[in-house]
Amino acid sequence: MRWFLAGLIVAMAIAAVYVYYTYTQFSGLKGYVSDETWYAPAAYNILKYVFRYNATMEYPYPNASGIEAYLNLEHPPLAKYLIALSIAALGYYPLAWRVPGWAVGGLAVVLAYLTGYELLKNEGEDVAALAGFLSAVVLAVDPNFWALHGIAMLDAYAGFFSLLALYLLASGRRLSSSIALGLAFATKESTFFLALPYLYYIGEVEERPLRRLLYAILIPAAVYVALSSPLIIYLGPMGWLRDSFLHMISWDVTSGHIAGNAESQISTPWGWFLNIHPFYLGEDLYARVNVAVMILWALLTVAAAIVRDKKLLMVSAFPWSIWAGFALVYALGNKTLFSFYVSDFSPMVDVFVPTALVALLASLERGGERKGSLR
Repeated sequence: MRWFLAGLIVAMAIAAVYVYYTYTQFSGLKGYVSDETWYAPAAYNILKYVFRYNATMEYPYPNASGIEAYLNLEHPPLAKYLIALSIAALGYYPLAWRVPGWAVGGLAVVLAYLTGYELLKNEGEDVAALAGFLSAVVLAVDPNFWALHGIAMLDAYAGFFSLLALYLLASGRRLSSSIALGLAFATKESTFFLALPYLYYIGEVEERPLRRLLYAILIPAAVYVALSSPLIIYLGPMGWLRDSFLHMISWDVTSGHIAGNAESQISTPWGWFLNIHPFYLGEDLYARVNVAVMILWALLTVAAAIVRDKKLLMVSAFPWSIWAGFALVYALGNKTLFSFYVSDFSPMVDVFVPTALVALLASLERGGERKGSLR
């Protein structure tokens, strides 16, 4: 317990510095940065039209057609609810719509520590604390997550809730994890693909098929629908199905989310591994990726397969499922993908890589073969 608490205190200190540095770097950015043009007004409009709450509007709408009624129905609503809560409390201006992302960033650093520790706690408290500490550090220096959590974008929220679902599942809290998976679903549709490794994981630890379906599909879907219910009431069930859910699916497999000649902004899922065409967010911010971590993710997945470590393989499979989802929509016709999508899964990668390295090195030191169990 001593190592765990010491590591947790250090992780919380890193998170505090992370949040403070975020404030110093992002609080001075004026106006809308990148897709804040869409998400901040959508959050305000959800307050105004869906919840009938008129927050103080201290900043004008961006210059975009139809923005005064735009609800961003092509993506799930949870992140916009969180942004809307901040706007309701503080008013409509840049600091207000960015604050929730800063909080999510700090919480993600602590969560990375807890996840790394949980995954290796059977290896000994000191080894687990080292894995947790390194996970927190790797996430804190993740350039993609750093850029995305600082502004009002959906991707850092998706990455956080995905990591939360993984942590709770690895710690054996299946119901809580299932609810967290639903929160991820309600944040961004890219996380829907997590249902596949989640279902497999549950199948390894839960013998009853109905329980597997309950945890992996039914509860998350219920959370998604419950959080969408204000929009369902506002639009009507068929209106929501047509204008939000089905529109979302169509949007995701369609090219044209940016001008086709903006080649320097468009990237591919395999190009992310080499930081090819990092997306320019504005204000000298780029959605860069940590090439070393991405390549180690691929190599360590192979290593975990060779030593037959089921737990490490499953941890790796969670981010791979989201990556594969982006590869699928690319194959289905959406050729305008962007590097900032990496933040949807990079927090899980940031935990997997140092945890796998520590686990494999500990195994080599013992001179034994790892066969990590999910139980």
